[in-house]
Amino acid sequence: MVFSLLMALILAFLIGWISQRTGMCLVKASEQLLEGRPTLFVALTSCGLFGLILAPLYRFSEVSLPLYSPGMSYPLLISGGLLFGVASVLNNGCSVGTLTKFASGNFNKLFTMIGWVLGIMFWYYMRIMPEQKTILVPEISSPHYWLLIGVVALVLIFLVGIHGNEHLVFSSMLLGTLTSALYSFEPLWTPSVFFYNVSQMIWQADMAISARRIAVFFMLLAGMLSFTLYRKIFHFEAFTPSKASIHLLSGILMGIGASMMLGGNDSQILLVFPTLGVASSIPLVSITTGILVSLWCKKRSTG
Repeated sequence: MVFSLLMALILAFLIGWISQRTGMCLVKASEQLLEGRPTLFVALTSCGLFGLILAPLYRFSEVSLPLYSPGMSYPLLISGGLLFGVASVLNNGCSVGTLTKFASGNFNKLFTMIGWVLGIMFWYYMRIMPEQKTILVPEISSPHYWLLIGVVALVLIFLVGIHGNEHLVFSSMLLGTLTSALYSFEPLWTPSVFFYNVSQMIWQADMAISARRIAVFFMLLAGMLSFTLYRKIFHFEAFTPSKASIHLLSGILMGIGASMMLGGNDSQILLVFPTLGVASSIPLVSITTGILVSLWCKKRSTG
């Protein structure tokens, strides 16, 4: 029990450190994609696939990854993804991007987190829909998984040959492996799931978040903060009512969008997309479409 907790805390710290170091944010990655630098985008969206590399070891150890497919209608998945993507651009950061900026000193991002909780609550009371998740245990030994991972690896190697940024490729593979390992010790560690459960405590009397999960969440933040202090890039950004209002609104929209597709972009990348089903691909494609279109419109309006 003590070993399991210690490993979970260490892994959470390392994930926070690497996420901060590489700027693992889907909005930032999409901005670079539009500028003709797709390495971070490919590395980030595929890191969940690299997490499957350890799957044979998990199977041998009788540990199962909490992969799932959202059992929602396609229109709901698409609209939820688009809404989440647009709101992420408004917020200037996705789920993990919000935490990395908060750990860098932007305390206005706290209102994004508050907005997540409010948005999830709003969706629950408006829809009152039960979760519809299909737990999937993919056959990782199947050749098409290894073929896909091989193709992605070759694409990343090709991009490195053109643009450099070898650290992004290594970091994405390491991040995918570490997040996959953390799931084996703490299956509900992702930020979007954490804030969903915080919201759930409001309408479900018997819902409680364990001290272990809270410790893992704060260790994730500690890893992010430690890197900013190590690199001396911590920059305090004081509370500003106008910025806080924007982050609160975007957080509410992100919370609603995540509820519509049963998970924010962190869960979609790490738990849903790796199942490689049609329904499992729709949310991530919709999120990125919403982000890219919003960034394009933003650039046109300011240019």
